[in-house]
Amino acid sequence: MSGIEIADRWSPRFAAFFGWYAGRQLAGRFHAVRLARGSVAELAALRETDGPALVALSHASWWDPMVAVWLHRRFFPNRGNVTPMDARELARFRFLTRLGIFGIDPDDPASLPAMVRHVEARLSSMPRGTFVVTPQGRFTDVREPVALRPGAASVLAGVRGMQAWCVAVEYAFWVDARPEIFIRVQRVPAPAESRRAAWQVALQSAMQDNADALAHAVRSRQAERFDGVLGGEARVHPVYDLWLRVRGRSRGIEVGHRRPG
Repeated sequence: MSGIEIADRWSPRFAAFFGWYAGRQLAGRFHAVRLARGSVAELAALRETDGPALVALSHASWWDPMVAVWLHRRFFPNRGNVTPMDARELARFRFLTRLGIFGIDPDDPASLPAMVRHVEARLSSMPRGTFVVTPQGRFTDVREPVALRPGAASVLAGVRGMQAWCVAVEYAFWVDARPEIFIRVQRVPAPAESRRAAWQVALQSAMQDNADALAHAVRSRQAERFDGVLGGEARVHPVYDLWLRVRGRSRGIEVGHRRPG
């Protein structure tokens, strides 16, 4: 098919295994993964949605795909997956096609209509199919205004009854030596008319609102604004950690007693 350079081969078994592997990597490299309050309920709604769905993921880090794979396994493993990727990169890691990833040339004008046709066909044959995409199309700093390529909106306009969620991700240091992952999930309100231009505005607005809300929560450093879903236990050194545990003392940096400046 013109515009699709590498076809996907969705495998639920491989997705489950790779999701487990992604979780191990996140647990080893990050102190914690925290979901902003309300996000777990949104992920549950995504899991129970019968029709096709789109998940629009922000793209600030190399870790974003690992976060997406882990979220899939943890919160909506009952859904199939289809995701676009630069074909030149996918050619180096063809095993990723078993995660539902297909390769396109994002600079080829033929890729956009071909991607829409491919996704429509895949979702029609996939129970509870999910199109996961990073619509910004490049790595972006979380402080940049959200600007989207037209692919995601084109799919939303072309697939009847499709619902959409946006996922904002930040990576920041709080009080541990390792960074933490902060995630916020928000449903995208459907526009009055299911046209590409209308979906483009709705999706970009929702992603910007979601990113702003997550940034505000991260800056607050208030753990109660989040649900801790992975990690979060302070560690210094295995021997010293054991000594502190025996003495009933905390291993983390205590800042709760300090008054705001």
